[in-house]
Amino acid sequence: MNNEEKRMIRNPNFIFRKIVDEMVLIPIKQNVADLNAIFTLNEMGAFLWEKLENPSKIAELEDAISAEYDADIQTIQRDLEVFLHEMAEIGAVNEA
Repeated sequence: MNNEEKRMIRNPNFIFRKIVDEMVLIPIKQNVADLNAIFTLNEMGAFLWEKLENPSKIAELEDAISAEYDADIQTIQRDLEVFLHEMAEIGAVNEA
């Protein structure tokens, strides 16, 4: 399966919260929040986190970013690839 067909989804063991002006992800381990591992998301990261509530293809995420933000496709693809890679490294997103 190529990257375009892969579906990604967020890990339900992460909680997303907006605290004042910060948007954070907090992993849950054994029903307890791991406050030593809080991850801050920027505006686009928070936007993508919401989109990943349901399984989404890479192309669908690219289209959603393009509709929401004024950026060229190369920038969108690069930023999305970095976001998904970083989220996968911490276990926040998985292949659906």
